[in-house]
Formats: sequence, C-alpha cells, structure tokens
Amino acid sequence: MEKNEFLLCSEVIYRINVCRTVVELRKVLLAQLKLIIPYACASIIPIQEDPDSHEIRHGTPFCWPEAFQTVEQRWIEGIDQAYTAWLSHAREPVLLRDSEVLGEEERFSIPTYRFYERNGYRFYDCLQMNLVYSEHVLGRLSLYRTRREGLFTEKEAFYLRVLANHINLAYARCLEQEERNRGRASLPELVQTYHLTPREGEILGLIFQDWNNEEILEKLRISRYTLLKHLQNIYRKCGVSSRWDLRKLGP
Repeated sequence: MEKNEFLLCSEVIYRINVCRTVVELRKVLLAQLKLIIPYACASIIPIQEDPDSHEIRHGTPFCWPEAFQTVEQRWIEGIDQAYTAWLSHAREPVLLRDSEVLGEEERFSIPTYRFYERNGYRFYDCLQMNLVYSEHVLGRLSLYRTRREGLFTEKEAFYLRVLANHINLAYARCLEQEERNRGRASLPELVQTYHLTPREGEILGLIFQDWNNEEILEKLRISRYTLLKHLQNIYRKCGVSSRWDLRKLGP
C-alpha cells in the first residue's frame, strides 16, 4: 500500500470511529469510501436477526445517490433470487467482487443485473461485503459501477478487506449505543422527573453534550461558584455522586 493510500485508509478509520449514530456512520462511510474506491451507486442494507427463529429481515437501505434507494428497496423484496442471497446469512466477514466470479455475459444474464437494467441502472460490476460482528449479522454493503467506471480491481478489493474489521466494529458500536439510548429518558423527561429548575435543566443538557465546566461558564456567563451550586443541586436531585453517573442517565 502506497503512502497516500495508507493515509486515505487511516482517514476512513478515524472518521468512522468518531461517529456516534448509525445514520452518521452510514453517511460518513459511503462518502469516505468513494475517495478510495470510486463507485456510481452504493447502499448499506441493515439486517436484523430474530434471536429465536434466526430469521433474517432486511431493513430500509441507505443509498448514494439518494434516488437509488427506491430501486434498492425493490431489489430487497426479491433478494432471495439473487445469487448473493447467502451473504446475508454469513457469520464471518466475506467480500465478493462479481467480476471475479462471473464473466461479463454471465453477469448481465443473472436476475440481479437484469433487474437493475430494467430500472434504469446498467451496472457493470459490484463489490459487496457483509457487515458482521461477533458472528451477528448486521447488514451488507454494496458498491456498484457502470461500464464507464470499469471493473473493481483486486487492489480496491484489498482496501475494503483492510477496512472490514474497522467498519464492522464501528457499526456494531453505534448499534449498541443506540440500543442503550432507547432505554434512557429524554432531557425534558429528566427535568420533570427530578424537579430540576430551567437553569439546572440547561446545565444538564450541556453535560449530556460533553461540555466541560469552563465551556459551560463561558456559554452561560455565570460564576464558578454559581455553577458548582447548580451541579450540587443536580447531583442531589438525581441521586448521583459524579458527572459520570449523571451522564449515564441521559440520551
């Protein structure tokens, strides 16, 4: 890997690891990948697995460009006909480059490529990877090219393999964070539950945004003594003894 390409991959890893939500991660990931592996269209399809029956369900795809979502959603409805349907069930990371396993005539004859062509997208190649962490299926990432962009290269596939574990970990982390947040109260609910004053609620909201004391002082233009009194009251009313415990209560 050349220095410039190494730096690009490092930038992708950094960008996805500072994301806090799945929505943010999807946007950042597709934008960053386009710089390393140019594509015409792309999608990230979330996958949920029933813990009892192990049935797989595909969610609403996130696509670039956004207009591609309508077609990709229709493709999901017939995904069982795709020769890559098994990718949604694989328990380990798998990367697949269509042009590596299918000749040109064969690609254009399979249902997937015919479907896209009927809907205005004449794709020439597809590079796809399942998103999986700790043997749990999370989704599938697909990058598409037209003949103008040419075939995906082995080098580009290698870049995606290098990034695979980082992508899967970041995706799993964001999903886990969102799951934890579902059980937490919103700021207005906390203000009402713990009988906080408007100013105490304002300070609590800034704490949830990871503002430190100096930043809060500058924004609210209050004295340090006043801020400490507010914090003491917030801790007492919420029944916590530290900023860390207080942060756990929030969204």
